[in-house]
Amino acid sequence: MRDRLTPLTIPSRKGRLAIVTGASSGIGKATARALGLAGADVVLAVRDVAKGEAVAQELRAEHPEGTHSVAALDTSDLSSVAAFADRFAERRVDILVLNAGIGGTRKREESVDGHELVMATNYLGHFALTARLLEPLRRASRGRVVALGSLVAKHGHLQPADLDLRNRWSSRRAYANSKLAMVMFARELQRHSTAGDWGLNAHAAHPGWAMSELFPHGPTQRLGIILAGLTRTIQSPADGAQPVVFCAASRQAAAGGYYGPIGLFGTSGPVGKAPLPRPARSAKALTALWDATEELTGVAFDRG
Repeated sequence: MRDRLTPLTIPSRKGRLAIVTGASSGIGKATARALGLAGADVVLAVRDVAKGEAVAQELRAEHPEGTHSVAALDTSDLSSVAAFADRFAERRVDILVLNAGIGGTRKREESVDGHELVMATNYLGHFALTARLLEPLRRASRGRVVALGSLVAKHGHLQPADLDLRNRWSSRRAYANSKLAMVMFARELQRHSTAGDWGLNAHAAHPGWAMSELFPHGPTQRLGIILAGLTRTIQSPADGAQPVVFCAASRQAAAGGYYGPIGLFGTSGPVGKAPLPRPARSAKALTALWDATEELTGVAFDRG
C-alpha cells in the first residue's frame, strides 16, 4: 500500500536512544525507520530476534543517520521484561515507544505469568517495562514515553478488579480493554511525572485504520479492507505511524496528549488531537487502574 501523507518533519534525534517494542513489522517498524532517519539510535525490542535482525538489516541498508540494533523482549512475559530492562539500567533512554501487541485470540489464553494474554502482551508488560526503565528515562532531557492506543479503545470497559477478564471474556473485549488501558496509562503516567518531577513527557497515540499484522484476516474483515481501500480510509504502516512519530519526536506534541489521524472518523489523515475515551478523563478511574496494575504485575514505580 502506498503512503499518502507527506512525511513528518521532526528535529534531529542524533545521539538519542529510542526503544520501540514490536518493531519487526507494521507500525513499530515504520516508527523505527522514521526515528532512525532522524538520527536516533533505535533498539528494536522484539519477540522474534531473527525477524528483528532481518528488519534491522533492511533499515540499515537505507543509510539512516542513526543505528538499528535488536534485543529480545516478550511483553507477555514479566521475566523477559525484567531481563530486557536490566540491559539498560545504567544507560539513558530518551524515547520509549510501547507498540508491541496482539490483536486477539480465538479463546481465552493466559501468559506464562497467568494473566489474560492480550492484556498481558498489550498493556501489563508495557506498564512493567516503563516502571523498570523509569531511572534511564529520567536521565534523559524530557524523556518521552508513547503508548499505543486504538480507535477501539472507546469501546473498552475496564474493571480494575478483573483486568484479566476471568468473567465475560471475548476477544474483542480483551483487545479494546488493553488499548483503553494504554491510553489511560499514558494519562496517569504524565500526572505522576508532573507531581513527582520525573521530567517525562507521556503521550498516547493511535494509528487510525492502518495495515499491520494485527489486522484480522477473516472473510468479513477482508471485505472491510476492500471497502476501506475504496473509500481511502485505510492507511499504509508509515502513514499510520505518523501520530506515534509525532509524539516521540515533535516539539509540538503536548505532554499527556492523545493523538491520531483527523480524517474521516479518525481512520486516516494527518496528525491531530484525538478524542479521549471517557474513562481516560476520570482521575478516579486512572488511579484505580494504576493501583490495580501495580498489584497485578508486582511491579511498582519508584516514586522517590
